Amino acid sequence: MAETITVTYFAGLAEATGCHRERLDVAEATVDGLRAAVARRHGRDAGALAAASSVLDGDELLRDPAAPIGAAVDLLPPFAGG
Repeated sequence: MAETITVTYFAGLAEATGCHRERLDVAEATVDGLRAAVARRHGRDAGALAAASSVLDGDELLRDPAAPIGAAVDLLPPFAGG
């Protein structure tokens, strides 16, 4: 059963999706389900960036594809640092 997740995008993901926040229907409320939904809605380039991204759910940073996600998450692309 699909769930609606509120997703906030940052940096390159906001650019790639053309939005900062949206409600997105995901087939499965997991990190991998979210990444797949982003790719379906916004295309291959946004999907590739989402695949390399981390999901912030509250205070927990998730990268495990099978990790469950809540109703509102932040999708964080890889950041360059120094």
